Amino acid sequence: MESKLRRAQRHLNAGDPAAAIRTCRDILAADPDYLPALNLGAIAAFQSGGAAEAIQLLERAIARHPDDREAYYNLGVVQQVRGEMDRAADSFAHAASLDPNFADAHYNHATAQMELSRPEDALAAYERCIGADPAYAPAYSGLGFVLRELRRFDDAIQAYERGLARQPDDAEAWSGLGIALQALDRLPEAQVTFERATAIGPDYPEAWVNLADVLIKCGDAGAALDVCNRYLARHPADAGVLASKSIALGESGGDRDALVDFDRLLVSSRPEAPAGFATMTALNDALARHILNHESLIDAPSSRATRDGRHTGELLADDAAPIRAFEALLRGAVADYLAQQPADSEHPHLSTRPAEWRLTAWSIVLKGRGYQAPHIHPSAWLSGVYYAQLPDIVRDGDASQAGWIEFGLPGDEYHWSAPPRLRAIKPEPGLMVLFPSYFFHRTIPFAAPGTRISIAFDVLPVTDPGA
Repeated sequence: MESKLRRAQRHLNAGDPAAAIRTCRDILAADPDYLPALNLGAIAAFQSGGAAEAIQLLERAIARHPDDREAYYNLGVVQQVRGEMDRAADSFAHAASLDPNFADAHYNHATAQMELSRPEDALAAYERCIGADPAYAPAYSGLGFVLRELRRFDDAIQAYERGLARQPDDAEAWSGLGIALQALDRLPEAQVTFERATAIGPDYPEAWVNLADVLIKCGDAGAALDVCNRYLARHPADAGVLASKSIALGESGGDRDALVDFDRLLVSSRPEAPAGFATMTALNDALARHILNHESLIDAPSSRATRDGRHTGELLADDAAPIRAFEALLRGAVADYLAQQPADSEHPHLSTRPAEWRLTAWSIVLKGRGYQAPHIHPSAWLSGVYYAQLPDIVRDGDASQAGWIEFGLPGDEYHWSAPPRLRAIKPEPGLMVLFPSYFFHRTIPFAAPGTRISIAFDVLPVTDPGA
């Protein structure tokens, strides 16, 4: 039994969760209640795409071993990734109650509370994490982030300084400290702090983005452009830094339009009805029903771009017929985009086309006055949106372009003065829009009865196809 468990752990450590779960199944066939195999098997099942099996194994572990902190913690991780934040928060809280020194449980409980827009509860959980393990560096950054969201910038500075006193090589904490300093207009200090962050974390893109932004705010767009180019020389496809470069180009009088090329890189299509659905209307109706009843649908937290709306977690993990049909349409649209865009070694988007990629998708539900603030998708190469249901004011269209998707306007967290070129697209049921992930985009606010249901998605490069 023990030797098989060690073998399963070796498979998991080697990046082969499928082999690990097969070995755990063998163990559990002989002893269905063997706790180490239930926990390890759940992790392996989840990493190999079997979320339902992972939850089944963890629920069995909890039923047989109700005092095991790891089972509750692992269940929380699965629920959190699936977007089931209320359940995840409860699971992490229970794990922490079983062992108050379980720092990971306190930390994840805090992150779930922030996703649920409960900053005061998140603050308390981060402090409990630090109390359990004063060297737990991410907790200080998390604490500082929540305090920044509450606009308690002086307190945020103290939180970051507490962490840096214990771990001075934490680039994330230096970067967060710089943001708090910049918010208080302590710009020379912020610049020095961001420079420290980039020196410690040369591959941490947020530090470079923040350094470029403070340089622009200080009136030195040329230096900001140099900062972006230095990072992109090593990571040419980074969406966050490419977005910052687009601002720096505009501020310095460079050719921003060549980078943010709407005519070439922004593509709309209208897929035909997939097998199993007579019309696109039938598919859209089924998608809307599935999304509105999705167990992960929650009010969007303040950390997201959505305002006065709701979000689901991952949709493509579902085995429902409309989701499988939508995924087939999506894969076809991405393949068409790749086929239509010729290779171009001079363009940072087209020269970094991923050889292998995977998809992730989630839904945004807006009602009344809901909208999405300007944002990008920093982890992806290509992003997009599909429209399943729209209010009449959006379908009919008017001069205000209420409810349309607009590209080009940077978010409020950036500093800029040169007006960007904008492009707005009118949503229609069944319309799919694809664009580079560094393109700023937003929903133009609308105020009208009806529900606007869209599915956002990312194309994520697979950096190690052989793993």
